[in-house]
Amino acid sequence: MAQPDNYEAGCREKCSHASIHSRIQQAAYYQYPSMDKYDVKYLKLDLSVEAGSTFISGTALTRAKVLQPLDSFNIELRNNMVVDSVYINGVRKNFQRGIDYVFVPLSPSLPAGSTVSALFYYRGTATTGVYAGTNGSNDLIYTATLSESYQAREWFPAKQILQDKIDSADIWIKTSSSYKVGSNGLLVAVVDSPNNKKQYQWKTRYPMNYYMPSIAIGNYREYLNYAKPAAMAPDSVLIQHYIVDDNAYFNSVKPNLDKTPAFIEKYSELFGLYPFKDEKYGHCHAYIGGGMEHQTMSTMSSFGSTIIAHELGHQWWGDRVTCASWNHIWLNEGFASYCEYLAIENLPALFPTITAAAYMQGVHSNVLSSAGGSVYVPDASLFDENRIFSGRLSYNKGSAIIHTLRFEMQDDNLFFQTLKNYQQQFKDSVATADDFKQVAEVTSGKNFTDFFNQWYYGEGYPTFNITYLMQGTDSIILIVNQAASAPGITPFFKGLYEFTITSAQGDTTVKAYISSNDQFIKFKYSKTPNGIVVDPNNWVLNVTGTITNGGVIVPLRLISFDAAISNCTASLKWRTSDEQQTKQYEIEYSMDGNDFIKAAAILSHKSTAETFYQYNYPVVTGSIHAFRLKVINADGSYVYSQAISLNEKCKASFALSIAPNPLSAELALRIMQPLPGNTIITIMDPAGAIIYRTIKKMAAGTNNLQLDVIKKYPAGVYILKVKSDREVITQRFIKL
Repeated sequence: MAQPDNYEAGCREKCSHASIHSRIQQAAYYQYPSMDKYDVKYLKLDLSVEAGSTFISGTALTRAKVLQPLDSFNIELRNNMVVDSVYINGVRKNFQRGIDYVFVPLSPSLPAGSTVSALFYYRGTATTGVYAGTNGSNDLIYTATLSESYQAREWFPAKQILQDKIDSADIWIKTSSSYKVGSNGLLVAVVDSPNNKKQYQWKTRYPMNYYMPSIAIGNYREYLNYAKPAAMAPDSVLIQHYIVDDNAYFNSVKPNLDKTPAFIEKYSELFGLYPFKDEKYGHCHAYIGGGMEHQTMSTMSSFGSTIIAHELGHQWWGDRVTCASWNHIWLNEGFASYCEYLAIENLPALFPTITAAAYMQGVHSNVLSSAGGSVYVPDASLFDENRIFSGRLSYNKGSAIIHTLRFEMQDDNLFFQTLKNYQQQFKDSVATADDFKQVAEVTSGKNFTDFFNQWYYGEGYPTFNITYLMQGTDSIILIVNQAASAPGITPFFKGLYEFTITSAQGDTTVKAYISSNDQFIKFKYSKTPNGIVVDPNNWVLNVTGTITNGGVIVPLRLISFDAAISNCTASLKWRTSDEQQTKQYEIEYSMDGNDFIKAAAILSHKSTAETFYQYNYPVVTGSIHAFRLKVINADGSYVYSQAISLNEKCKASFALSIAPNPLSAELALRIMQPLPGNTIITIMDPAGAIIYRTIKKMAAGTNNLQLDVIKKYPAGVYILKVKSDREVITQRFIKL
């Protein structure tokens, strides 16, 4: 996956595991019940790792309490990792290898209540779960781990059972002295070692789940700032950033890094004090495809405001309290995604290019793009990471229904008290959605059975059809009908809804609890209505169908939006209908596809019929050209069209595109050559080793090329370099 760098550019960021997956197959993954016979208390990793390499060597010590008589110590470790020896309670033991397991027979058996210490000497090159490489734009050399959901065993012996949190850990990493190492907890020492090496010694004494231990190694600089939550005044929380040691890159991300203290302070108000206040929070820079919420130090490919807010939110939602099974990943990803919204809502000055309303509209639009799918992950999908980390369901619908739950409570004090109570009740532990439901019901005094059955376990959304009529001169009746998008699973969506009755004399918003179709709702109303707007504040996932008897108010319909360049001028054309509530259109232009500027404003004709618009805009020669349309409504709200990117036609430039990316079979390339000539195509593996090189004769213009050489290589992140006589382009792609 090519992960977007910022939400402000119109893209939605995700945790990296929302888009990069190890393709675990259920038939090949089995957890031995005998692992439940011990409770992990302590983990110590003492490893040697270099930036830019996925080779790992050293020791892993697991100390555990024996819960039932133990005649074999079993733990997960991928078979490509070589185990040299195993010691149990200081005694060297024979061991056996299964499919990605290590089995250590114990004779005599260890009794319940005793302690077992298992020390593994091992080495090997990780194939997934560890990312390494060099970024050409800022010269970052990095190696970083990402263990969610089943990849801890890729790089250390692990018990991958969510219910058993590791009580404490020491993570010691030896690497070349030119690099720094980030990890969980506090850095207690940096020890000089022979051969120009240094050992970074990190320790954490907070419980953490098996996928949370992490390392990130790179040519970093350290940047510190501090958060000062009111609940711990005058003390502060250390924020420790490890960022590539490049001035231009650091200066570009520093403004967003400096938002982290405010985020910590605000979340501490909303959910309870930052859970790991006695250690730290921070970021490590590595290209893992997005962000990963490693406990106390998130690993980040980029530093947009929303992804910083998201990964920080995980420190409460996923780290301190973890889903008890992957069925309930909503408790991690849905809430961390809603943390993005809460940051925008509560700290608007830190998000100058997006409003909370526009953000939630984008979330809803994504969810409504398909008719089915539950937030709850069914058992059949527990080993399908694409389903577990579905952006539409686990992230977007997950956050949308939290927003709806907040509306159902009709009391923000009760809503945020629910979040605090849940955090306290299940801190350092695991929970299910039903656990959260119980906390919400006890805190608010409301019954949320229907809510969870239809929004969490159910599928789809409602489409409303409303008829309204005046009764006398002082009352209005709304006749509400809805059609469900997945009626065989969730036939009706009960709940509280808002309706705005529009009028030339002023709009009126009313609320009603809808429990059945063709429900009549009567309100005192003495104005002349001209339409109904369903859910004007976007609290609930829904679509508006028809509104009859007196007028229709529906969102603008953008029929088409096209752009083309000729003679250094971009011609922009769009068609609309039902634009009576639209104030104006703004054309926005970008030379890099990320940062857009206002190029022009065109007033709406406010027509109900199909309407055509056209605008010509001179472009800058020799740059990327992207355009999008900002539709501004009469009430000040706005939405964006999809951005259109164009190649400059005035002066041809050297360009490269890969589609699709990620890919599973052939590598499809489109290479734009300003002049004919030879082009060198090179593919490198994650460690930077060249695995393919060829020279192709290219014509001037567009050249399409299919390469099937990648089929024989394992899944992972690869680097493609295309070199013409005068220019070089480097891009990353993902083999699934």
